[in-house]
Amino acid sequence: MSSWNANVWCAITIGSATLAVIALLVTLMGSNRGLFYVFWGRYLDYLTLLLRRLRIFKPPHRIATMQAALLLVVLGFATLGLCPFWHVLSFVIAFGPAFVLERRVKKRIIAIDNTADAYCLALANSLKTTASVGAAVETASSLLHGPVAEEMEHAVKETRVGRSLNDALQAVGPRAKSHKLGIVLAALLIGRQVGGNLTRVLETTAATLREMERLEGVVRQKTADARMQIWGLMLAPLLICAGIYALDHTYFQPLTNSTLGFVIAGGAMISYVFGLILARKILAVDI
Repeated sequence: MSSWNANVWCAITIGSATLAVIALLVTLMGSNRGLFYVFWGRYLDYLTLLLRRLRIFKPPHRIATMQAALLLVVLGFATLGLCPFWHVLSFVIAFGPAFVLERRVKKRIIAIDNTADAYCLALANSLKTTASVGAAVETASSLLHGPVAEEMEHAVKETRVGRSLNDALQAVGPRAKSHKLGIVLAALLIGRQVGGNLTRVLETTAATLREMERLEGVVRQKTADARMQIWGLMLAPLLICAGIYALDHTYFQPLTNSTLGFVIAGGAMISYVFGLILARKILAVDI
């Protein structure tokens, strides 16, 4: 009788778990408005934005599908016990592509900032030979190479298909995410609307950008030691804790066996993170 009751309760438990899994799958994937499709669509939009900023016109679903397939393979091997570091691989597969794309976008923005003054000076020299701003933008773009030339050539192509020059130039700033290139375009657009000696305005803007770059180099040089100290402050506690744990595995047990220990450990972690954030804020000098 007891065994029969145990079997009944086991069947009820398995049935309830099965219904819960089915309900969860229906909630996530039962319709186009399910949570899975919502997060999937947002992730695809995020990848699309990064790829467009890198001037890569490929469908993002290939990257996302490959990630999902690799995650399933890793989880399958982990279930069979063939992948001991499955959690590390899963983390790399899930966040690796987005991290790589973000790094490439940041490098592209830095490259645009570094050549914005050269483009501004080339644009000023082009305006000395032609009165058309559109022709000067196209000529200056052809004289340079790299991300700045690509962005401005894209603006020129937009004007050829019917978009106004002002709208095309205004769209470059949000697309490129470059502060210095935005300054060049703002000077160009304002000078074009207000009038005056646009060539002199652009030459002054180029000189200002060069001076800003020089000051940024001075600030980086002066704060280099402090940044190294931040790395030391960030790594030292972790290395010390790892060394103590390697010598004595029971040293940190009081922090994990009581409520007071958890409170102390949580306060220490919060103070550690807050200190690093505050140090970065102090060193983030805005010119």
